[in-house]
Amino acid sequence: TIVADTEDVWHKVFQENGMTYEEPKMVLFTSNVQTACGSATSASGPFYCPGDKTVYMDLAFFDELKTRFGAKGGDFAIAYVIAHEVGHHVQTLIGTSGKMRQMQQGLSETEANKLSVALELQADFYAGLWTHYNQNMKDILEPGDLEEALSAANAVGDDAIQSKMQGQVTPDSFTHGTSEQRMYWFNKGFKSGDIKQGDTF
Repeated sequence: TIVADTEDVWHKVFQENGMTYEEPKMVLFTSNVQTACGSATSASGPFYCPGDKTVYMDLAFFDELKTRFGAKGGDFAIAYVIAHEVGHHVQTLIGTSGKMRQMQQGLSETEANKLSVALELQADFYAGLWTHYNQNMKDILEPGDLEEALSAANAVGDDAIQSKMQGQVTPDSFTHGTSEQRMYWFNKGFKSGDIKQGDTF
């Protein structure tokens, strides 16, 4: 249902901007999966592979989000994660992902990571933008839904994960952004409803 909701919204957003939306595929998996980007295990969590334009959702991840990372859980936490991965599909269609990979060539790991963070934060912005449109089109939000999404964004911030897993935070190694940044960009997408405001670079 959530994937269908993302399709409805992105068809509309693309149409409003004079483009045509190509729907991604979605594969649900547990433990491991083969993709055009190579094989992956559930250790990598949900991800998007541009090679086959497919969102891969590890079903065990949503339990982990609550038990290991301390998110509230709930159906809208799941919606946020799916919408974030579909955001990477949008970046592939628009050309942002390809441009970023070109820009990363020849950079130090720290500088390349900064670009990765910008890409991830933009996917968070797109998840917020999707929520904005979906609410306007279908009035789907229930009390607590936004808190569930923000709780998930907060739980998967690089700083939150690093302090939990290794007891210290190393900003130079961030690839997804801090909890605060992730919540900020999701909120900006939700409140603005304007795709042009999502320049995280």
